[in-house]
Amino acid sequence: MIDPASVALFIPGHLKKFKLALFERIGATIQAAGGQVIKGNIAALGALPASIVPIVGCTPELRPLIEGWRSAGRRWIYWDRGYARRVFATDLPVGADGGFYRWHVGAFQLRAVKPLPDDRWKALKVDVWPWQRTGRHIVVAEPSETYERFHGIEGWTRRTVKRLNELTDRPLIIRDKEMQRFGRKLHEDLRRAHCLVTHGSNAAVEAAIMGCPVFVHQDSAASLVGRCDLGRIEEPIYPDRQPWLNSLAYSQFDERELIDGTLWRLLN
Repeated sequence: MIDPASVALFIPGHLKKFKLALFERIGATIQAAGGQVIKGNIAALGALPASIVPIVGCTPELRPLIEGWRSAGRRWIYWDRGYARRVFATDLPVGADGGFYRWHVGAFQLRAVKPLPDDRWKALKVDVWPWQRTGRHIVVAEPSETYERFHGIEGWTRRTVKRLNELTDRPLIIRDKEMQRFGRKLHEDLRRAHCLVTHGSNAAVEAAIMGCPVFVHQDSAASLVGRCDLGRIEEPIYPDRQPWLNSLAYSQFDERELIDGTLWRLLN
């Protein structure tokens, strides 16, 4: 359990209005508990004493700080859009009132499957499709420019397509993030697909829920039910997903839970 009195929430200046309002409300609860809020001041974030746990999102300018925290073994918290019941850019059922946000200690996404009950997953009411074990093409979900800068993987799509073409003669379908809003839906590209390949896009989590095997970077939550080695592109895996789904659901929170203390009881 994390004590909110020991944290400092960083609120970047680029947040959209509705998200900024949410994180200002979260910040108010943190301050009421004795914690801190830092608005846009990266120098102040970097100057925090080691006893304070920084809370950050996907802001490319923070990459050097996060790399330093990881190297030093310091505790830090990352937040981002949730795995299921988001409010946009999703092929799963959408959420309400801002949807869910994932929060993780010392990681960008879920890093371990824990023995947890299925109550929170069931409450999401998201259908899990059976694994599709035959398929021809490979779907490549490319990261956004912001994601590439944040993780230092500029040129990922070019390198990955080149590697796949060296490994297999399967046709490739390349997806960018905007297709979910304005083009083909993810489930359309996944139909009769051999697998989906991405770095850490939530498309991998959604693909695994929709029964498509995945190949991802080890930082992706989907690595826990997929593979990370493209050299085994012809050998996808089809594990039992329920324990993983339970863990996903216990690491994401809606607005009420972000405010009422549920977050701090469950975050670890």
